[in-house]
Amino acid sequence: MDDDVELHRLRERVYGAEGATATPDMIERLAELEERARRSAVPVTVAAPAPVGALDPTRPSSPVGPRADPSTASDAYALSEPGTSEPDGDVDRTRATIPDATASPPRRLLRIIATVVGALVVLGIGIAIGASTAPTVAATPDPAAAALPELTFPQTVEDVISAEILRDSGIDAGSTRYIATVSDFRIYLAQPDDGDGRCIVTFTSTDNRPWSAGCASGAQEGAAIFGVDESLTVAIGDPDGSDVTGIPIRLSPSVTAYVAQ
Repeated sequence: MDDDVELHRLRERVYGAEGATATPDMIERLAELEERARRSAVPVTVAAPAPVGALDPTRPSSPVGPRADPSTASDAYALSEPGTSEPDGDVDRTRATIPDATASPPRRLLRIIATVVGALVVLGIGIAIGASTAPTVAATPDPAAAALPELTFPQTVEDVISAEILRDSGIDAGSTRYIATVSDFRIYLAQPDDGDGRCIVTFTSTDNRPWSAGCASGAQEGAAIFGVDESLTVAIGDPDGSDVTGIPIRLSPSVTAYVAQ
């Protein structure tokens, strides 16, 4: 039998639909004839052109698609002998055309993430700028706090003097603040009913009896000085040295006691 005819029939038998029934002797004979054909460089006569899309038996097959019919393939598409490698420079087309879905995240997703992050950064900068440039409302200074800082603290039980005792004194019972006890006298700082002025109220510390009460009008400049008895003088503010005698004892930011020697 002619080698070309035998080669053609063996290819149909091994590569065709009946490939499963081919015997080892047929496969060995087919390999021998293909090797002889390659060495002699005599092209194998092609019965018909290869159909479009036919697979190259020497290349990795695609995971999907019909199996090519070897009967219509030219000798250039013949399988290599076991143990032979593909020529240098041959490209694995199947792998080259399948993208790696895990290589990098989609560009559209990256653009969305970058846009969101940029928007948050701009928003944070805007909030910071708005907070730094927002106008601040200056607190209205309290005249009493500026002149008498002791009155800025809430009145406690220790500061309270009975409104009945102060009823005819012209002193605001809600403004009294206990300052200190000096020379057996309890000293209180207060304001008049109309809030214009400064007052000193004293009680005896032994029997807690009212002793004296006096106020200086708000129009009075300088320190307000109150004589409690012959040995004790109390001043609101800082008097001149010639206005009062005695040893000065600072009782609070606004009140000073002068004790005679």
